[in-house]
Amino acid sequence: MWTKYFNFIKLRRGRVIVPVHGEIDFSRDDIPTELCKELFDKGFPYLELTEFGKKELLKIELVAELEIVEAKPKKKKL
Repeated sequence: MWTKYFNFIKLRRGRVIVPVHGEIDFSRDDIPTELCKELFDKGFPYLELTEFGKKELLKIELVAELEIVEAKPKKKKL
């Protein structure tokens, strides 16, 4: 199911004419995920990755923010 990986944004879910692929009905749940990934990779403005999609399709793991601590230089012994 493509909706686990992508959100349809800026339009209502429905039929959209897509160059090369023709009409795609985004109200359907059986659109191949590979097709959505291809459209997303080519800059299709109506798809955005969900957190699950980022993790699975882009292999991005969410990393907690780390606190940056400045290292103090060691004093040289004479």
